[in-house]
Amino acid sequence: MDFFEHQDRAKARSRKFVLLYATAVILICVILSTIAALVVYFSASNPNQSATLPALAAAAITAIITAMLILGGSVHRIAQLRGGGSTVARALGGMLINPSTKDPHERQLLNIVEEMAIASGVPVPPVYIMHNEKGINAFAAGYTPGDAVIGVTHGCIHGLKRDELQGVIAHEFSHILNGDMKLNIRMIGFLNGILLLTIIGHILLRYAPHSARDKNGVPILVVMLVVAISMLIIGSIGALAAKIIQASVSRQREFLADASAVQFTRNPEGIANALRRLGSKPRATKVKHPRAQESAHMFFGEALKLGASLATHPPLKERIKRINPQWDGTFLPPLEVSTPELQQEPEPTKQSAQDRLRDQLNKRMGGAIPDTLTDAIPDPLQHAAILTPLLALSGTLTPAHIDHARTIIQSIPEPLKEAAHDISSARAVVYALLLDRKDARVHTQQIHHLLENADPAVAKLTEKLSSRATKLKPHLRLPLLDMTLASLAHLSDQQHETFQSNISALINMDKSVTLFEWVTIKVLTRHLNDRFGITKKVPTQYYTLKSVMTEVSTLLSVIAYTDTASDTEAADSIKLANTALAQTNNTPEATLLPRDRCTLDTLSAALETLNTVTPRLKQTLLQACALTAAHDHNITTTEAELIRAIADTLSVPVPPLLPNQRLDDSDTKNPA
Repeated sequence: MDFFEHQDRAKARSRKFVLLYATAVILICVILSTIAALVVYFSASNPNQSATLPALAAAAITAIITAMLILGGSVHRIAQLRGGGSTVARALGGMLINPSTKDPHERQLLNIVEEMAIASGVPVPPVYIMHNEKGINAFAAGYTPGDAVIGVTHGCIHGLKRDELQGVIAHEFSHILNGDMKLNIRMIGFLNGILLLTIIGHILLRYAPHSARDKNGVPILVVMLVVAISMLIIGSIGALAAKIIQASVSRQREFLADASAVQFTRNPEGIANALRRLGSKPRATKVKHPRAQESAHMFFGEALKLGASLATHPPLKERIKRINPQWDGTFLPPLEVSTPELQQEPEPTKQSAQDRLRDQLNKRMGGAIPDTLTDAIPDPLQHAAILTPLLALSGTLTPAHIDHARTIIQSIPEPLKEAAHDISSARAVVYALLLDRKDARVHTQQIHHLLENADPAVAKLTEKLSSRATKLKPHLRLPLLDMTLASLAHLSDQQHETFQSNISALINMDKSVTLFEWVTIKVLTRHLNDRFGITKKVPTQYYTLKSVMTEVSTLLSVIAYTDTASDTEAADSIKLANTALAQTNNTPEATLLPRDRCTLDTLSAALETLNTVTPRLKQTLLQACALTAAHDHNITTTEAELIRAIADTLSVPVPPLLPNQRLDDSDTKNPA
């Protein structure tokens, strides 16, 4: 199953849940309004036809008030969670782990999260720890990969080995990549609306006796008691129904996330042994926080002990059996060591990495790509690394990418990594990456601007890091930028505004824009806007590519001209891209536009329009982009950065180049 199929299934689950939730709300309104009508009817001195109209009025008013209470409670809770993943994590008692922490357990966890993020091409998410929770559990929360966070319990990072912890984190990354998180947050809000009836019932029961202090208050007392008890009963039934729906949706996703974790890590024992530790003692996964009830569906393991019909997760034994059919039924106790096992996994040999790519290619390309495409590339297996960006558009990981991500992290100079991991100094890393590498005069002007307009300490650190940043190999720049995003997410609104202003000033200092500078703008804007809640929802406007072929041609032409001197080669790459476009019905062929029409500005405008096509059409577009870049059987760093920015703009994660792909130091200027 690819990224886009996951997205389709997530939307289908959302529609199903909303439909069932709406049905539950309607039933609650009908039951409560019926009770209200009966109470009014039989409370009349002479229940007859004259009491019918008041009873119907009472039923209508009760239904309206009930619906408003439920929907209002849901909307209010969802509004509280508007801050995304960090809001959820803090609500559950999570504390942000400082990216520069020296604690060995926390450092190991952050290393795993960072490897997974860079390998999958998503921003490195902030990580929260629930210090008061001794059970082994974890969750991912957020509306998009850009505002996602990872949360873990104290017991999770202390009770698991590294490969087991990696399996758990891979499971949570599956939820990030598969579009599960948005529904998770909506579930919290919807459930809160139904529970509101129960809360009101408790309030009425508490205050009802105060209304019966005189004889005239007795009828009011009776009505309040009847309404309170009805609300408690109906509210409980509604909450029960919502939990059953919630559990039904969640259980199937957990099987899928477990399978994805195995696929990501290619290590079934890691997640299987983590699950075995969950079964070592009763309530090993329990989360004690009061809000665990509304968030139980988000966790790796059962946060609450409920009946089988209400369980948010499949039976533990069934989860283990699906991963390891030969499991002997034994469980493992949590670790009880003071320090984690920090040794790195052995570096894979080149042959093993190629074998993994070969398996991945066979599994994920079977029947998905037409013969015309494979005919255009004489030996797909030989060029598996070239096609990897195409495969990566599915939004999944390969073990080769995780291995490569670890190598990338190790290759980045320590001072740059330390600064990227620091909430205060991450800005200096981004500034340093944007300093001019060739023109000393422009470089000096940029430093001078920062000394006058940025935080003084950040400006000085930028100057200190500049030599290492400007000498950094091109293929390490984008991963380093990704590493800063978790820290940059915690800037204040004013700091973020100043930061973005300085970014624009540094880029425009030499009156031209390199592709890397353009990519930097796109990545920072896309993901920091998510973090700061200023991303605007993009509605779907186009369901075919016919009406946007000018934009499609612009997109592919820019890629075709990137690192290609020959117009003939550029035209040939467009022909190859058209084999991907031909997969959609009645899509016209893209054409190679003149070079003077293929600027980064026209590309930005084209992407703004193309972002409004359906997810499946985005898949087709990105396949065409990958084929355009891979026409010469080489994808350069510049081309990979460009595809990453395009995919980011279209909300699709793309991992970095693999080591056997050709890298160069080109940094193409905007021809405009």
